[in-house]
Amino acid sequence: MNNQIGLVKILKEQFTFGFTGRVNALLNKNDQYLGAVFQKEGLIVHSEYEYLTGKKALYKILFDDIDGDKGLKFLIEPEIISDNIQTFEYSFDQLYERVQKRYPLYKKTKKYRPSNNLRLKVYSKFVRVGEDILPEEFDILCNIVNSSDIGEVYKKSRLYDYEITDYLVSLRKKKALKVIGP
Repeated sequence: MNNQIGLVKILKEQFTFGFTGRVNALLNKNDQYLGAVFQKEGLIVHSEYEYLTGKKALYKILFDDIDGDKGLKFLIEPEIISDNIQTFEYSFDQLYERVQKRYPLYKKTKKYRPSNNLRLKVYSKFVRVGEDILPEEFDILCNIVNSSDIGEVYKKSRLYDYEITDYLVSLRKKKALKVIGP
């Protein structure tokens, strides 16, 4: 168990040694299991964290660890990783490069993220007028139509959380969204 070293450093060490297994993420205060990052011969091949899987889970666990708000600790557990669990493949350098690009965007949008119990509605006038929107904004609008609960929008969208927040802000500026309550 390693309470002092962050996940990025742990993944780098395990990549260097060609580790196969999982790095479990636990809450420091009570050892509650929150998720894991799976490595096969050092490569990062899958992640599960809270309600997410795949790359979205990987970035969320990394950003939560970097922020330090959750108080995470990590347990390295050697284990055979089957081929059918693999959802992507990153070397440490690929991951590090992506984290360097994405973390500033995440940090910038974090303060604008609405609470999960907020409910939104798409203004029908916005749809009738036919404003130009980006494909990602359309994805957000579709998710809001299917479930007005913002927590569900974050869960179901194919976009990363920081992207969702950024597009929600953009759609609010375009007067496409209305808050209908918590």
